Amino acid sequence: MWLREMAWGGVLVSPMVMYCAISLVLLLSLRFWLRDTRIGRVAWREGWFDVALFICLLAAVMWFFSVV
Repeated sequence: MWLREMAWGGVLVSPMVMYCAISLVLLLSLRFWLRDTRIGRVAWREGWFDVALFICLLAAVMWFFSVV
């Protein structure tokens, strides 16, 4: 897995911050898409659905960067 700190302005930043940021951008784009389709209306509790989707996206992003 690509786990090296990045230096931004002299501050070491964990790669988990980058993974969370990428997952958040993906989550927001998926939520806009899901809101327009019927899949978004099926979600019983939207808050829990967002959390579960974020965790799944975070796992996918971490897997992707571990393979690449």
